[in-house]
Amino acid sequence: MSPVDSFHNEIPTVNHDHSLRREEESQKRERSQRRDRNFVRRALGRGVPATDIEDRLLIVTEFHKLNPEHDPIAYVRGLIDDEGSSLGNVDLARAPATDSSALGNNSATSSHAAREQQTLQSEVTARRYIQENFEAGDRLAVVVRNRKTGETVQRVTTAQQIATHEFQSWLRHKNARGSDIYLSLNTLKEHAHGRTKADLKEIRHLYLDLDEDGSQKLAAIYQNPAVPHPNYVLHTSPGKFQVIWRVEGLRQNDAEALLRGLAQRFGGDPAATDATRVFRLPGFTNKKYEDNFPVKLAAGTLPAPVYHQSDFGIETVSQPGTAVRRTVSNRGVASEASNSQSERDWAFALRRLRRGDDPEHIVREIAAYRATDRYDSQETAKLAGPKKPNPRYYAEHTVARAMEQLGMSRTSDAQENRSPETEPDR
Repeated sequence: MSPVDSFHNEIPTVNHDHSLRREEESQKRERSQRRDRNFVRRALGRGVPATDIEDRLLIVTEFHKLNPEHDPIAYVRGLIDDEGSSLGNVDLARAPATDSSALGNNSATSSHAAREQQTLQSEVTARRYIQENFEAGDRLAVVVRNRKTGETVQRVTTAQQIATHEFQSWLRHKNARGSDIYLSLNTLKEHAHGRTKADLKEIRHLYLDLDEDGSQKLAAIYQNPAVPHPNYVLHTSPGKFQVIWRVEGLRQNDAEALLRGLAQRFGGDPAATDATRVFRLPGFTNKKYEDNFPVKLAAGTLPAPVYHQSDFGIETVSQPGTAVRRTVSNRGVASEASNSQSERDWAFALRRLRRGDDPEHIVREIAAYRATDRYDSQETAKLAGPKKPNPRYYAEHTVARAMEQLGMSRTSDAQENRSPETEPDR
């Protein structure tokens, strides 16, 4: 028999094996879906809230492994809707009173199982946050930075790709080995490879970085009628928060003027007012401190409202360091801004640059000053400004922004085109 004849004789066997594999995969998917559906039915029968069912099922289901091309959140919500609508037809008397497999009452018996569950919960949290805030085709920047090794990696890709199991696994791998994980909050142009202002496509979020007296400032935001309630509050470390509003219809210049106004009014970090900013991604841990701190979404998440510029009745700042400009709104206007240490550093840089001092000397002075904790001159027990973990970068960033405001050229074209948050310092 010739090699050609032998090859053709093998084709039916190959096709048969392929058909068997597809049939096995189909049976696995059917068994998995039956387990998931029973899980939902029993939980609904016992009155478990749909949100709790969704959170738990996203951890235990095998859907994402068996159907990598489909959205597990849509699948889980579909099951809950289906079973909820047909709940009246279910014989609840036959449902067992307790079922540890349904609600996880039987805790993990090994540290490995506990770690695996924590990993799944991390992926669920991150994926849901991405999908609630972006369309699948939106292009975003992910920044992965290791402070100890100095490694910084930035990848620009679609929201759909970032939410995949494979991409999330890579992020967890980097996070476990000391890297912090950040995500851009505004979208980038189709062919963008960085996140300079020229790369920006659309404003999707306004935000505040509360890195000093965070709890008090956050309370002030919720109590102030001039601003709407935030959609998300990220608890990034003890006493520190990142506050996020979903918005639409804002131009870049208007958004940045409003960001500066928000920072000035509520005492946010004035350096975190550029539209290309990246914030921490919930579901991962903050590696900035000696003890890992899980970045969590605070209670009261409201992903549904999308706000407009008219919803923010505060004064805006047209350029860094200039006087505030009143924004007309029925919501009222806030009082004068607080004076944080970051704002004082900003004012110091502007003052010294106007005087004609060498920018490098200013950088060194600010870096040296912020390398240690600073206390109030009147109340010596009150911390006025905590030391920066990377004071040199903080000082360079502050002086560079001040130079830009004053129309002074930077040292090189490379620095001019560098993303302002390639090395996040939060």
